[in-house]
Amino acid sequence: MIWLPLVLTWACTSEPSLSRSAMTPSTAIAIGEDSPTNLVIISLDTVSASHMKLYGGPAVTPNISAVARNGALFTNAISPFPETAVAHWSLMTGVLPTVHGDVPAFGNSRYTGPTLAEHLQSSGFSTAAFIGGETLTDRSTGLSRGFSLYDDQHRWDRSDLKRPGAEITQAAVSWVRAEKAKTGPFFAFVHYFDAHFPYTPAPPWDTAYLGSNPSSLSGSDQALRPYRDGLKTPSPEDIAKIRGLYQGEISELDALLAPLLAEIDAQNTTVVITADHGESFGHDYWFNHRDGLWDEVIRVPLIMRGPTIPKGVVVTAGTSLVNVVPTVLEALNLPPINGIHGQSMGEAMSGKAQDKFTFSITDPTRPQPQFAARLGNHKLISPMEDGRLSTTGRSQYDLSVDRDEREPTAQLPSVFDTVEAQYQSILQPVVARSQGPKPQRRTPDHDEHERLRALGYEDGPARAPAPK
Repeated sequence: MIWLPLVLTWACTSEPSLSRSAMTPSTAIAIGEDSPTNLVIISLDTVSASHMKLYGGPAVTPNISAVARNGALFTNAISPFPETAVAHWSLMTGVLPTVHGDVPAFGNSRYTGPTLAEHLQSSGFSTAAFIGGETLTDRSTGLSRGFSLYDDQHRWDRSDLKRPGAEITQAAVSWVRAEKAKTGPFFAFVHYFDAHFPYTPAPPWDTAYLGSNPSSLSGSDQALRPYRDGLKTPSPEDIAKIRGLYQGEISELDALLAPLLAEIDAQNTTVVITADHGESFGHDYWFNHRDGLWDEVIRVPLIMRGPTIPKGVVVTAGTSLVNVVPTVLEALNLPPINGIHGQSMGEAMSGKAQDKFTFSITDPTRPQPQFAARLGNHKLISPMEDGRLSTTGRSQYDLSVDRDEREPTAQLPSVFDTVEAQYQSILQPVVARSQGPKPQRRTPDHDEHERLRALGYEDGPARAPAPK
């Protein structure tokens, strides 16, 4: 799932916008020659790449940008699933969403192979996870496999629906500091929920991107619920206001990362910063993500830094989150996990990869499920019927001239004529080999049900319109 890339080096001393960065061709790069001791993966839940200045948007992220300047930046990283639980299972296994099944309904994945945490634990790593939101708790996902510590318990504030990022940072820093005093390697997974709905950044980020916007709409759950439920349509001023609050949350989140990034020894640790999915502010689908596959929802930040990761490289080719696991294992000079979908991005960073599709799907158990495939600058979004691509209602985009996906009638290369067969040929061998039996559905207790309902994860009619 690595495309033939354009690889660039990046020289920039201040917060970069890719459109203004000074970039020159890079030489070939090889990763995996040395072995860093530790691994830290930071997940920024619900962060769209397009809103970050690092990717050409307005939200400044100086701490994340500093990591990118000393590592590799992927400008077209795609999430395979626009919901937290399954997207993170794919991130942590290198396996496409269908293999995992309906994780929220089961409270676990159907994948029988090893997770990254299990693989590293068996290789002598200490492992810990620090979780910022209800949708990634162990009771909701079963993602604790391989983690000696899975810190997912926290106070719940109905007005903000998250565990504060400062608390996540403090817990992670304390654990990392203790591990650094030991002799063995460690793996920390650090999950932040601060950019997720509702959009309530603290000063000064609450006004940083609003300008003189006259809208009185707030980013609270109560104010935005009718728009998220498809009952009301926001005005252009309302959309700009809420987008600005969301961008404020991204900048605030970047500031919250500073103590953790300072604690990590760049000479001894490979760092990955990414997200599970983004958020929609268009296509008549407001302030949500579950039922859309537009780029604003599935194009996420992806940055890697470490002793064996090339410095100052910008990879503009497309890649998938399922490629993270094999890439970090190669960077750590550890054996791969065999029989997964992901492929190492080492060749993408050295300019040797071949052009391949990346795929995304929405929850197939919800009404109006969708499938997306992209190759280079071309993208297909198709409705699905009974698990197959529909022959009608398809949207076709040329992203080179239509980055916002407003014109769904682009001509696609002929290779898209067989995209479903290609997808199934990749998917099904791993399903056959590594998908366990369907578990029994679980029933969340009242407390968990209320939390999921507040976050918009209670099952109900799909609210995303047909792709257009």
